[in-house]
Amino acid sequence: MKFYYEVLTTPTGDTPGTTVLLHFPDKRYFFGQLSEGTQRACTERGIKITYLTDVFLTGQIQWGNTGGLIGVILTLADGIASSNNALELLAREKEERIKESGQANAAAKKEHGMSYAVHDGQLVPQRGTLTIHGGRNLTHTLATARRFVFRKGTPVFTREYDSEGMSKPDGLEAEDPCEQPTWSDSNIKVWAMPIRSSPVPHLQATSQVRSMSPRKRSLDEFEESNNTSEPIDARTRDQVIRQSVITDMFNSNWRLDALHETKLADVKMPAAMFVRNPVTKDLEQYKGPAPGSNEPLPDITVLVRQPWPGAAVEKIPHTSWCQESVSYIIRNHDVRGKFDPKKAQELNVRKGPDYAKLTKGESVTSQDGKTVTPDMVLGPSRLGKGLAIIDLPTPAHVDDLVNRPEWNSPAVTTGLQTFLWILGPGVGDHPRLHEFVARFPECEHTVSSSDYCPNYLSMKSIATSTTRMGLLRPDNYPTLVHDNVSLPQPGTRTAEPATEPKAVALKPVAPGVIIDMEPKFALNFSEVEPHFEPAQVQRQMPWAIEQRLSTIRKRVKKEAFTKKLESFQKDLPGANVEIITLGTGSSAPSKYRNVSATLLNVPGYGYYLLDCGENTLGQLKRVFAPEKLREVLQNLRMIWISHLHADHHLGTASVIKAWFQENYPDGIPQTDEVEMDMSKILQEKRLFVVSEQMMTGWLEEYAAVENYGFGKVIPLSASPYLHQGNIRTQFVYRHCRADGSYPGHQLEATRPSTTSLSFHDQSSPLTPLLRSATGLSDLLTTRVSHCRGAMAVSLVFPDGFKISFSGDCRPSAGFATIGRNSTVLIHEATFQDDMAVSAIAKKHSTLSEALEVGRLMNARAILLTHFSQRYQKLARVEEAPASRTANNKPAAEPSNHVGQVGLDVPDDEPPQNNNNTRNQMFGDIKVTSRPKITVPIVAAFDYMRIRVRDMPIAQAYAPAVEKLFDLQERAGEEKAEQRKEAAKQIAQNRQKAKKQKQEKHKQIPVAAEEMEIEKPEGADAKSKSIWSASESESGWSTSGSDSEGERIKKEHYARKRKGSAAGGGGGGKDGQ
Repeated sequence: MKFYYEVLTTPTGDTPGTTVLLHFPDKRYFFGQLSEGTQRACTERGIKITYLTDVFLTGQIQWGNTGGLIGVILTLADGIASSNNALELLAREKEERIKESGQANAAAKKEHGMSYAVHDGQLVPQRGTLTIHGGRNLTHTLATARRFVFRKGTPVFTREYDSEGMSKPDGLEAEDPCEQPTWSDSNIKVWAMPIRSSPVPHLQATSQVRSMSPRKRSLDEFEESNNTSEPIDARTRDQVIRQSVITDMFNSNWRLDALHETKLADVKMPAAMFVRNPVTKDLEQYKGPAPGSNEPLPDITVLVRQPWPGAAVEKIPHTSWCQESVSYIIRNHDVRGKFDPKKAQELNVRKGPDYAKLTKGESVTSQDGKTVTPDMVLGPSRLGKGLAIIDLPTPAHVDDLVNRPEWNSPAVTTGLQTFLWILGPGVGDHPRLHEFVARFPECEHTVSSSDYCPNYLSMKSIATSTTRMGLLRPDNYPTLVHDNVSLPQPGTRTAEPATEPKAVALKPVAPGVIIDMEPKFALNFSEVEPHFEPAQVQRQMPWAIEQRLSTIRKRVKKEAFTKKLESFQKDLPGANVEIITLGTGSSAPSKYRNVSATLLNVPGYGYYLLDCGENTLGQLKRVFAPEKLREVLQNLRMIWISHLHADHHLGTASVIKAWFQENYPDGIPQTDEVEMDMSKILQEKRLFVVSEQMMTGWLEEYAAVENYGFGKVIPLSASPYLHQGNIRTQFVYRHCRADGSYPGHQLEATRPSTTSLSFHDQSSPLTPLLRSATGLSDLLTTRVSHCRGAMAVSLVFPDGFKISFSGDCRPSAGFATIGRNSTVLIHEATFQDDMAVSAIAKKHSTLSEALEVGRLMNARAILLTHFSQRYQKLARVEEAPASRTANNKPAAEPSNHVGQVGLDVPDDEPPQNNNNTRNQMFGDIKVTSRPKITVPIVAAFDYMRIRVRDMPIAQAYAPAVEKLFDLQERAGEEKAEQRKEAAKQIAQNRQKAKKQKQEKHKQIPVAAEEMEIEKPEGADAKSKSIWSASESESGWSTSGSDSEGERIKKEHYARKRKGSAAGGGGGGKDGQ
């Protein structure tokens, strides 16, 4: 049976972790770090995780190693749901066919690719469950996501390994104490090794170390414990609570359409409430006084939807930081010897079932009545082969590793073929590590580390796209930061070696490296692709693009455009503000668009981050060289999170930690005291994270897992409200320690002390401090229709610059109100206009709806972002007739308060009464056609950098960018088709070679590169690709004269011939 390991990622700017995928015919296993960017790397490399059943996380449980885990689980869960739906449909169709044909149900057959286990003598398929293995605090990390992660039908389990939970009982002696693996299944045996950091604190207090044994205890066992004199294991009880939360997150029976009777006074707001009409018996939305309002409540019962079970858990047990790093040794089971049919015949064994029994290890009786045992007909077994994945984040972990008892265990080390060393900065220079490597000279030693692997561009699709965009607009799309040569990687914090480093034979790995284990061990580098070099991207643009560029260059020089540009730039607040669109896609990362994040560089005030989706830090590292990134982080003032969907905030912890390390490189003193002086807090170097209360609550809970800098963060919970006809916002700060705890936090009813802040409370001495600390004169928020807690925001600066950001939402009247007279509107445009029904169903906006918000807002420029991943090439917004309202009358001019048509209250928001002012403020806008917009409109792409004053120019060049993406997409499809044909031909050649081998009984090389691949019929080796096509377009003549167009075309081909004669492109310097 063939099985192998495949390296997916090594440390780079946008793939900070090392991930390895173990392939068996029926299952897949992840080993290593599921860092941010893992899911996108799988997409880039075409890796599917359909058969994934187990994840073995190495290293410490911290966001740098686990930041991609939630995204992977969600992708897997959605894939399983789709697969199950398809299987159910096929099963029903098969059942109907059987009924129609009158056949009896056939015996169940094992499906290829399905993993099975034996329960009560029955073969049970295992697809759909996921077990995650890792160090202490893994379960806590997942449980903190309960408010924003919910899936059904995908049971997720955790197994934690720590030195305390895995310690052997005193007095237990064994010849080989490591003989039994920590975990095993039908394919592999795994020994987990939690490695402590030296020096280990003497006798760590149990109350400060919340851990668990790999063996889980049930709630029934706790009940039994209550009836005995044994003290209840508090750590295990806490762990069961966390696991119960995770079960509800991924495998509950909660239903969206289930309503529960609740006393009105007991309803937790916000919530949608319903009552039954006494006459019609139909359900109607309750619109009377609600809990929390100033009006008296009637004594009635209402129907409410209960939140999903995980979200209903207010608190989970606290935990504490842990420095242990988990590593693994993996071995496959011994492979039985080859069955010898000749010997079986000589022993007079019946063919068929008896042969099968012998291969399964069962004895049979021969035809002459003698017992035949498996060893009589099977060749010698092959011992299982082992691989050790060792994760050492710091030099302090080396001593505990080399002293582990596993290295003296025959059960562990027998058959050990190779080590994969995952090393933090400076660890590879440790002398004791060199001595340890020398103890295993017969093993291959490979390494993945920023000290050994360069910072290459791992996402080649977007790197190619951005490089080509840079040829069109170098100011907007600079070369992505990378370095294919320098080691250690520039910008990493390589530790100083204790002594002079010694030479040690470690082979760096790269994506595509295959570690073959069975049937024969080998390191295979044949699938490793060369590092991407931007300088090698074709510099010559196709004729269709050059045609557009020439026309555009003429247009922007004409008086009409220059006057329009001057008018736009006149008295423009924040003209030099730079907007960097780091992630412009929705839902999940794709090849060309990462998830939501936009950085503002406001001269004189600092940097502000609007949403922070997974791997935002990686995007920053591609935009800014190390020294410039340090300056950005030192001056980052605020992160705004619009709502708690995973694609908008899973990168927050990493960005905060990078900010903390840059501004507090020596850390901060740990104390049990809670800082209560708000004026002092506001005058310190702090990072504001502003969002809804659920987000700030997540920051608190996750602070118990690692010291990511929460102690120097100011998390503010925003609550918009109406005040004298205007929307105002109150901000609440909860006073907590650096680990998220506070006095009495272990008690269910206890809450931390809070301080309320406002930009409008002129009587408070904290208001000027708040303005000074944020750099803002005002911060306006409003609820929007998308999900629970979703908000839009307007940032107002003292110099008059105002920028408004929608997050995800339906077109909002309240947002148009708070964003009145914005300099720039950044609005989501998830769907094109032809998918308006999908936009309503998923509570997003169409392109026209986003533009209508900008029109009503009277914004001076509009930036569209958060596109559905189906729109990779959207660059230009076509103009359309003036917008019409629902009654087909021309839309009114903007006013101070924006009305709405048809109030659409989200299910999880409080119902609104019939107050007209409130409806005007918080309702949705109905758009029936494309509005007439005269201000600059720019569609965002990842890595785009644009100054506000240059937005009209970017809009002018949009047609060329659009054509570039169109050709690039078509070229990609062409290349994919060529690969498909080549793969088909290779398969045919291999089949032909196999037949020839059987006929001639000799070895025939079948490697793809050694074969002469027969070209498909009609194929032309010298055919021109779409990328080099000379197509021309009507409407893009460069002048009124055809002869002028022909002249430019001739010049284009002359340059092209000259480039071909020169022999291709040259090299270039990496980096920015």
